[in-house]
Amino acid sequence: MQIHLFISILTISLLGILPGHAQSPALPGAAVAPAPTDTLALTLPQAEAAFLNTNFALLAERFNIPAAQADVVQARLFDNPEISLERNLFNPYNGRFFEHNEDRFQLVGGIEQLIQLGGKRRKAVDVARTGVAISELEFTDLVRTLRYELRENFVTLFFRQQTQAMYARQINALQETLNITQRQYQRGNVALKEVVRLKTQLFELESELKDLRNDISEDQAELNLLLGSRQPRYLRPQLPATLPTTLSLNTLPLEQALATARANRPDLQAAAATVRQQEQNVRLQKALAVPDLTAGTFYDHNGAVGKHYTGLTVGMPIPLFNRNQGGIKLAEAQRQGSEQLLSQQEATVVNEVTQAYRKAQEAERISNAFPPEYFADADELLDGVLRSYQRKAIGLLEFLDFLDSYKSGVIQLNQSRAERLNAFDKLNEQLGQQVFSY
Repeated sequence: MQIHLFISILTISLLGILPGHAQSPALPGAAVAPAPTDTLALTLPQAEAAFLNTNFALLAERFNIPAAQADVVQARLFDNPEISLERNLFNPYNGRFFEHNEDRFQLVGGIEQLIQLGGKRRKAVDVARTGVAISELEFTDLVRTLRYELRENFVTLFFRQQTQAMYARQINALQETLNITQRQYQRGNVALKEVVRLKTQLFELESELKDLRNDISEDQAELNLLLGSRQPRYLRPQLPATLPTTLSLNTLPLEQALATARANRPDLQAAAATVRQQEQNVRLQKALAVPDLTAGTFYDHNGAVGKHYTGLTVGMPIPLFNRNQGGIKLAEAQRQGSEQLLSQQEATVVNEVTQAYRKAQEAERISNAFPPEYFADADELLDGVLRSYQRKAIGLLEFLDFLDSYKSGVIQLNQSRAERLNAFDKLNEQLGQQVFSY
């Protein structure tokens, strides 16, 4: 014990706390560093509006819709007619090129058109149109997932900044108390161990604040990326001072939540549309087994049957060997696979909604057990405790115990608020609809 006391006294001496010094220098970062000048305060609706217009992933995904629409345009086009022209090149009897003698001049021309049978064109258009619907649903699903990431990051950053402000108040108050206590120590009014304990407490708060600042820095980077900021700014999220009381699961039983998700989840709708597209592809592959008709006409200037002969041509391949057996079998297998994926997606939706619902229930229970008004006058209470300690109305242990309780209570309160909002946002994401708002 004496060795530990000696080491403590030596450490304090090196830090300049022994007599002869008016007060210890302020610790680096005792107050929260001022925010950069390029600071943007924004509300959640403002953040969502900017996100929809500037998020790079959404902008890229949005181009898949016109790309799918181009497939519809292409599928609706008719095959181009084929035109041919034949002219005699060389006459072996007289050795002349491009013979133009009226009796020996030969010119043959024709035009043919492929006519698709079996409804191939219509079926290909149906497949392409369903592809457009799938692209739109995939874009909607990306908006759904990224919007949740935005809202979760926004809420988490807001409450972490609130916790950061609490640390700033407590560090400043503790730094001032340390300075006062140090002067009292130099006058011989307080024991050295009291100064050491306050100094240790201050270092602990600084260390915790450093970790919190690192988390805030990561939140800032992620939120700037979601907002598509080419020049990252220091963001200050703004939430209402009092959260609405409408965030309650009493209005939405679990069965109704599952029904809502089945009707609104874009990923589930995309899986169903994929099954529909594969069924359409099966019909298309069967139609491709039907041979197409080629019809046309041609003109022969100097043919075997006489001059200026005009004929009609009609052709069709005989489906003797190739009846698209492989294409039909492949389409059938893909359809069956898509049906299994749809069943898997339906089970996924049920599990995800149920899990999100249970987490929202727990977050609501914790939040209700931790009323916000508990810390309504916390700052005034902190000031009162500080003054009481400075007047020695309370002891050091009681003072430090209050600081720890105050800090833990504020941190838990902010965490419970953030978890509640994030839990309901997650439930909204799993429902595929903004059922709960704040």
